[in-house]
Amino acid sequence: MSIPSVSAIADVLGLWGEDGWLTPPLHPVVGASQPVIGRALTVELYAAATGEGFGAMYDLLSSDLSERVLVFAGAESIPGAIWGEILATAAAGQDAVATLVEGWVRDVSDLTDIGRPVSASGVRPNGPGGMAQIRAIDCPVEISGITVNPDDHVVADLSGCVRIRAEHLDEVLGAARRYVAGETAVLAALAEGEPLSAAYRHKKSVVDELRKK
Repeated sequence: MSIPSVSAIADVLGLWGEDGWLTPPLHPVVGASQPVIGRALTVELYAAATGEGFGAMYDLLSSDLSERVLVFAGAESIPGAIWGEILATAAAGQDAVATLVEGWVRDVSDLTDIGRPVSASGVRPNGPGGMAQIRAIDCPVEISGITVNPDDHVVADLSGCVRIRAEHLDEVLGAARRYVAGETAVLAALAEGEPLSAAYRHKKSVVDELRKK
């Protein structure tokens, strides 16, 4: 079944008074031309000169990552990119769906060639310089006030990324598909020559229905 767009999901969550969109602060560095979805595998990072380093990261990226979206939080204080060609190649080799980094990435041309979606706070050419440490893996993390729990789902496309709570997944995706169908009906009516003032009724009826939740 098709995956609704990030925009449609964000609009549905907004209609229901929920949060979940992670853009901003995260923006596509390597965008997904079609929406992708996966279960969140969370990693909390922090900046420090001493600690265990990235040993646990290498173990993580050596495990099966099928249907998982890697979500790295807390890395904005680290003074360099924590994600680049080598880690992205390892993740792709383990079938990770996508990567989200609350922090910096690099090797953008290589990430693009690898082809797995990456969203991040931004790009920096330098690495972390030994200042990146892992606090915890598979734990609740927060990105710009939005909590991402292990096994929540993340959808990413060219517009950005959004978190869907695990317990609401089917409900949100179903509602977002209805939302997309309403927008598609508007576009079809416009293509047939209807003015927007009349064509918009298709989307309005869906929005009115969803607001009743």
